[in-house]
Amino acid sequence: MKKGWLLLIILFFFSFAAYAEFTPANQKSLSRKVSNIIKKKNFKVGYVFIDTNTGLGVQVNGTREFPAASVAKVAVMAAAYNLSYTGKLDLNQKVEYKECDRLGGSGVLQWMRCGTSYTLWNLIRLMIVLSDNSATKMVVDTIGMPQINGYLTSEALTKITITDPTMLVEPPSSEVNLTSPYDMAKLLSKIRNSQGFAPEDSKEMLKFMRNQKYRWGIWKGVPKGVVVADKTGNLEGILNDAGIVFTKKGEYVLSIFTWGAKKQREARLLINELSKITYEEYTGEKVIKKIKAKKKIKRIKRYKKVIRRR
Repeated sequence: MKKGWLLLIILFFFSFAAYAEFTPANQKSLSRKVSNIIKKKNFKVGYVFIDTNTGLGVQVNGTREFPAASVAKVAVMAAAYNLSYTGKLDLNQKVEYKECDRLGGSGVLQWMRCGTSYTLWNLIRLMIVLSDNSATKMVVDTIGMPQINGYLTSEALTKITITDPTMLVEPPSSEVNLTSPYDMAKLLSKIRNSQGFAPEDSKEMLKFMRNQKYRWGIWKGVPKGVVVADKTGNLEGILNDAGIVFTKKGEYVLSIFTWGAKKQREARLLINELSKITYEEYTGEKVIKKIKAKKKIKRIKRYKKVIRRR
């Protein structure tokens, strides 16, 4: 009988330990670790962590503006789903693919025949899952940048601005899409909490992000089996990742932006390391896997099977 009670007590203790909340002490420890890593870098780094259970967070350069690169596609997606939710946009609307929409870089539409029509829903999916630049331009042109930026302003996301429909314009151009790590984290929190979206639409957006194919960033800092719904972005000297990490303990938002690293690998390894220490501090678990230093991030060339109509 005593052994039975002892077993129950042990099980209760480990159950409580596994789901213990992220505390102010954890917050202070994480802030110290992140700050110590970032201050050693000779390029710009912005970091924001938000625990969705307690609301506790950590920021280092969180409100500084960074070139958004393809992370800006999350803002375009959110604007589209919000306009759909408010009855101002039909995601089943067909959009014809024209030669002027053909863009290089990531995605599959650049390989496709012009004249084919796709629904906005399918273009948004391609924009997130494969980071398709051609699909992104078609979505932005169809919705309109004033409507996209109007949505962002209405949600007090004033440091996210969409001025380039291609997502390929780089600094020092004045048309570079900008954001701050904090505003992007806020936007992700709104998507997760269905603020301005139907619950089923929030789930769909997170599903797109869970299935996105570029997993060189936050994913590399968490153990195998842990799900991340994120969007990466990279341009010359710019490497970013922002997403939501789903753990057994709970969920947290993580937004990491870099700008000015001489080597892309250095910025990527930094994002991996910041993701790793965030996961360890949040869960209390050690990440037992070696972060490999690949020389270059590989681009996905073709995924023709991904294209389908809604």
